Amino acid sequence: MKLTTNSNQLSDNPTVFMRKAGYAYIHDRHSGRDSYVRRLTGNFYPRLHCYVSEQGASHPSDKHGTSKGGASGQTTFNLHLDQRATRYEGQTAHAGEYDGQIVQEEIDRLQNIINKQPTQQNTSSSLNEDVENTIETESKPKLEDFNKQEKKPSKKWWWPF
Repeated sequence: MKLTTNSNQLSDNPTVFMRKAGYAYIHDRHSGRDSYVRRLTGNFYPRLHCYVSEQGASHPSDKHGTSKGGASGQTTFNLHLDQRATRYEGQTAHAGEYDGQIVQEEIDRLQNIINKQPTQQNTSSSLNEDVENTIETESKPKLEDFNKQEKKPSKKWWWPF
């Protein structure tokens, strides 16, 4: 399943965005392609596997000046679910699921992350507001909770055991 967005909607480059979304970078030695994976369990499989491609102008935060023109490009996230590893040497076929509930939920999650990102102009003020809201909504332990804990009876210093 694919998710395509304008590159200017991402506050970071795609690599940083994917890392913030919980994905790990991998490089396939056989095909030479870069991709990102997110484990669903403690094992290697099943996992969400995403290829990222950029078309048009490069990301606005590109400091190397490689962007061509002022037009905004597009970033495409091609996501699928790997159920298990490839079974045979030299084969690229795998038990991949390109549509389905898990893949759709992950696409929706990535879209929500993109929508919640601060804009380039309001990055610092939006970030401060998010931090304040997070601090307010978190439940903090209260002093009364610690005082309610049962206290063990202390032994007499002269008691032999």
